[in-house]
Amino acid sequence: MTLLDDLVKKYSQTDLGLVFTKVGIDGNKISEINRQVLKEVTLAQWLLESGRASSDLATKANNFAGLKWREPDMIGFAEPLKIKVPSETEEVTFCKFADVDAFIVGYWKFLTRSPYKGLEEHTNTPENFLGFLKSKGYSSAPDYIPKIVNLLPEAQKLLTNVSGVEILPSPVSVEQLQVIRAPQELTVGQVFNIEGVARLTDKGRVMSVMIDDRFPVEGVKIGEDGKWQLNFVFNQAGDRTMLLGIDDQSLTLKFKVILPVAQQNQSTSTTPEATVIQLTGSVGVGGVNKPDDVKAVKARLYELGYTWAGEPNTPSINRGLYDAIRLFQSIIAGRSTVQGDGRVDVDGTTHQWLQAANAPRWVLMPESEPDNGFINGELAQTHDHHDFGTHWLAETIKNIAQDYQNSYRNTRPNAAPFAINDVSLPHGGDTPDHRGHETGMMCDVFLPRKNGQFGGISWTNAEYDRDATRAILKSIRQQKLVRLGAVFFNDSTLIREGLCKPLGGHDHHIHFEINPPARS
Repeated sequence: MTLLDDLVKKYSQTDLGLVFTKVGIDGNKISEINRQVLKEVTLAQWLLESGRASSDLATKANNFAGLKWREPDMIGFAEPLKIKVPSETEEVTFCKFADVDAFIVGYWKFLTRSPYKGLEEHTNTPENFLGFLKSKGYSSAPDYIPKIVNLLPEAQKLLTNVSGVEILPSPVSVEQLQVIRAPQELTVGQVFNIEGVARLTDKGRVMSVMIDDRFPVEGVKIGEDGKWQLNFVFNQAGDRTMLLGIDDQSLTLKFKVILPVAQQNQSTSTTPEATVIQLTGSVGVGGVNKPDDVKAVKARLYELGYTWAGEPNTPSINRGLYDAIRLFQSIIAGRSTVQGDGRVDVDGTTHQWLQAANAPRWVLMPESEPDNGFINGELAQTHDHHDFGTHWLAETIKNIAQDYQNSYRNTRPNAAPFAINDVSLPHGGDTPDHRGHETGMMCDVFLPRKNGQFGGISWTNAEYDRDATRAILKSIRQQKLVRLGAVFFNDSTLIREGLCKPLGGHDHHIHFEINPPARS
């Protein structure tokens, strides 16, 4: 048995859940499906790093991933070994592992080090996992990610054919039909792939596929391991649906299908706020990052207010650019937390939104207009900085204030104004004060008091003005971008009236969120 055969056989039999427990990775955050994704992509990574287990580092140290010695993290998992490798000009100290099993455990131990904190949140796709590693400095090679992705089919085949005998990958046991990965937005004529998993008892059966609730297409056969995949293409733009079903189980997938950028530019390029960004390669985490492409993306982000992306029209790349892209992606996806992959792909959703006339700008929230019944209480709080968000939210806030003024305060001039509190921090992202509020798409509102003031009370307080609150909620719900299912406040009377929903921690303020508009 060759060294590569030994590596593949032992890794195919490894329970990653047990490994994660041993080294300190939170396995509860990584589903069984994602563990299979990780097993495939890391084997592809090791094939690249070790020259298919033929490098000196692999044969002399059982180190298939180019792991350098890190003390004290690797003590007890490996030993230091000075060795000359082709990528270095002199001897460097690497990790030496006792055997293949020790390497497998040691590899995941290496990824518990502080630079890789949060790895558990980046395991749903090979590209997401690799992009996370690369962003943390695992490799500086510009083509590192595409090289590994190209090796994925080989890694998958090796895991299913150990020593020439076909062995199915460890089955993923699920009770319900599930989707592993699927796009949400794509262009007309774009071939795309959907992957999922079904119950093992359904292996070999055919799952039905229905488009837009009326067009049946060829079904999908479920593999022996419970996995299935479907390639499809939409030839008409619009909001499209796909219904997948077998027996009493079904899944409905929704897609936004849009015209290609070239066709959109015919109608949007004359709009003053629209722009054309010609890219020849991807930009950001794990991207190709050609200088002219980087400059173009940075210039547009800077123009839109994401100034921490870096000096416009310069090709330098830093964490600020990655963070700005991730925030932008999370905004256009309508998320409350930052979850983007940090990469702008040519003609991808992020690229198209960057060119849009109504691309989200990052702005300071509106200043108070006391004479028009609007107060930005957050701006007055110099110790707090949740003052920033999208221009979509800023415009929505102003529209709410105007509607509340027209519909309620004009006939009740002594009523409390519409007063807002927290939105997001100057660069968006994580805030210790909230579980969300990371993307500039949500806003907190002070409660009105009967004496015309606001804040500092709960809905059970005698000073609380329910009538004014009712009017504020109605004005909020009038706005076309407001997500009606995400207007939260715990006044039981107003909940019964259908104006809000209950949520823990919302006795003292109203919380509302908005959706992205249609791209234009």
